[in-house]
Amino acid sequence: MYGGLMILERKVGPHSIFLEAKDIGKDLLVTIYGGDEHHLGGVSVAYETRSHYRDATTVSVSTLTFPGHKDYLVANSAAEQICKALQRSVVVTTGIHYDKATKGDIENIIEAVNWLVKELIVHYQKAE
Repeated sequence: MYGGLMILERKVGPHSIFLEAKDIGKDLLVTIYGGDEHHLGGVSVAYETRSHYRDATTVSVSTLTFPGHKDYLVANSAAEQICKALQRSVVVTTGIHYDKATKGDIENIIEAVNWLVKELIVHYQKAE
C-alpha cells in the first residue's frame, strides 16, 4: 500500500476511534482520533537509532502534548510499537475525547487503540 491511505475503525461505546495511516516515502504518518470531539492532543515521533553502549538498534521517541491533554500517552505508546515492529520512522498524532469518561471508558479506549495499532502492524508486515 505504498503511497496509499489506510483507515481503520473500532467502536468504543457510542463513538468510534479511527486510525489513519499514510506512507510518506519510507516513513509513516499515523493519526488516531475519535470520541465526542476530534482534536490534536499529542504528537510523537519515533525512529530507530544505534545504541552508543552496545551493538543494538533502539527506538527513540520524542513527544509533544497540547496543554491539558493526556493524548500524548497514546501517541507515545503507538509510535514506539509501530517503529519497533516495522523498523520505519513514524509520526503519530492523537486526539480522543469522550465527555465524562469513566476509568472503564478510558481502559476501553486504550484497548481499542492497541487493537488498531496491532491491526496496522499486521497489515504492513503482510505487505512486506
